[in-house]
Amino acid sequence: MSSTVLGRKIVLTASSTEMSDFFNNPFIAFVGGFGKGPLPLSYVRKTLYPHCGRKPDGQANYAPYGLRKVESILLEGGFSPQDIAVVHPDDLQNFIGPQTKVVGISSMDPTGMGYVSKTYSSIVGGGEPLNAIEFKKLIMHPSIKKYKPKIMVGGFCSWQLERKHVSDSYGVNCVLIGGRPKPILELFKKAVSGE
Repeated sequence: MSSTVLGRKIVLTASSTEMSDFFNNPFIAFVGGFGKGPLPLSYVRKTLYPHCGRKPDGQANYAPYGLRKVESILLEGGFSPQDIAVVHPDDLQNFIGPQTKVVGISSMDPTGMGYVSKTYSSIVGGGEPLNAIEFKKLIMHPSIKKYKPKIMVGGFCSWQLERKHVSDSYGVNCVLIGGRPKPILELFKKAVSGE
């Protein structure tokens, strides 16, 4: 990590279980609902949901549709491409810095309470679902802790964070429910201005 990283104003990301192409195998994509079991997390990541590579500027080659939709809303709403970065969580340290105002996170199952996670972790065992483990790892990223940008979470299961004690325990400032462009743009503008 360079000590000169100033950061992008807005960084968009998701947990490692959501930023993979799963070797283009739709069945492997369900692995996020399983418990980690006795295997090291680094091994599970490499063999089941690997990083999909980077563009020349370090941003993610692929990202969940919801993140790309938010990126598009922000660009159409007046933010410049230099304001925004869409990155894999392994690369946050290269984009979060003192100028970063907000980190937007897309999550399909932040606490492992989704139907697939509950079903598979109950049947197979192995402890906490990988989706929840990876979300916690993302939210606790050293760059997020160091620079303390506003944290906004949206996505299909962001409702899991609606209860105040849950969002507070994760350090989430705003939970976005729904995908309407106007409220998304307004909330990001407020976060960037320090509200």
